[in-house]
Amino acid sequence: MITETKTNMNKNKKRWVFSPEKRPNAKPSESEKESIQEYFQPLVQAFKKKCVKKNPDKECNYVIDVYSKWNQNNFYLCEKYKSEHVNRIADEFEAKVVRLKYVGKDCFDFSYFRHTGQWHLVAEGISLKECQEMILSNPNFQPL
Repeated sequence: MITETKTNMNKNKKRWVFSPEKRPNAKPSESEKESIQEYFQPLVQAFKKKCVKKNPDKECNYVIDVYSKWNQNNFYLCEKYKSEHVNRIADEFEAKVVRLKYVGKDCFDFSYFRHTGQWHLVAEGISLKECQEMILSNPNFQPL
């Protein structure tokens, strides 16, 4: 009986909780998506030349493609890996490196994918040019 009373008392307690304002989800138009993808195309081509090797070590996973893609309001820089090891789980798999969340016209939230399996927000509300500069200046934001 005493434990039930304590449990009921805990349920009725009121607590203050921080509730930040949520921004409305901005959606890019198809023309904006295409222009953003074209803006990053030279960077993707440079990473492709750098990362895709002609004679890779087939004992390990190796990069076969670097590309960009959209998923809802998020623009991703991705790399595709191939595995030829005997104990492989899949022949090919995708790894997303950088995520640009569309917030508004020329305004993005910049995140990168950590080794922990979580997206880490680096900057909020930055321009496309600033995103590109961040990718070029930090090897953590570049394909391997």
